[in-house]
Amino acid sequence: MLDIVTLANCVLAANCGGRIDDASSASLVMRNNHLSIEGNGFIGGVQMTLTHGSEFSIEMTDRALFADYLTTGNTTRLLVITPETEKLFSFKGDFEITELIVANSQYEIPTSMPTIFSLSSAYPNPFNPVTTLTLTIPEAGDINVQVYNLHGQIVSTLLSGHKPANTYSLVWDASNVPSGMYFVKAEVGGFTETQKMMLIK
Repeated sequence: MLDIVTLANCVLAANCGGRIDDASSASLVMRNNHLSIEGNGFIGGVQMTLTHGSEFSIEMTDRALFADYLTTGNTTRLLVITPETEKLFSFKGDFEITELIVANSQYEIPTSMPTIFSLSSAYPNPFNPVTTLTLTIPEAGDINVQVYNLHGQIVSTLLSGHKPANTYSLVWDASNVPSGMYFVKAEVGGFTETQKMMLIK
C-alpha cells in the first residue's frame, strides 16, 4: 500500500500545487453506520481487514482516488487511497477490524481503533438509592443525559453541556424520589439512547 500512496502523492502534488502537512496520527470513528478516519494532517491511504457475519454489507466512499473492497466468506479486505473526506465507508451489520494500516504520504502512522457512542446498562438495576452508568462519546459535542419519570417529567440531569470525547461515569442518587420505574435518556449529537431503571426502596 505504501508504494501506491507514494505514487499517488507524487501525481497529486504535481497537479495540486502543494499539500497540507502529513498526519502523524489518526483515529477511526463510527457514527450513524459510517466509518470515518480523522487525522491531524494528510492521510494517504487506509488498508483494512474486517471479519463479520453473513448479513454484513459495505458501500465504499466515492470521494477518493481509489476505494474498493473484496469479500471472501466472512472476511472483507478494503483499500482507500487518498480519501478526500473523512468518511471511508458505510455499512450494515456488525464487524470487527482485524488488520489496519494507515499511512500519510510516506510512512505508516499510529491509529486508534474506533470508539462508538454507548450508554452502559445501569448497575445495579433495580437499585436503592444509587445506580451508575457509563457514557462513551467518540467526539466532542453537546451532551444531555436526563432521568424521566413515567409522566415524562425530568427528575434529574446527570450530564449536560459541550463535552470532549471521553468516557463518563454517571451516578444517579435517587434518595429524593419515590420508588418506581424511571427512564434515563442520553442525547449526543445525532445519537439517542434510552433505558429503564427500577428504584425499589
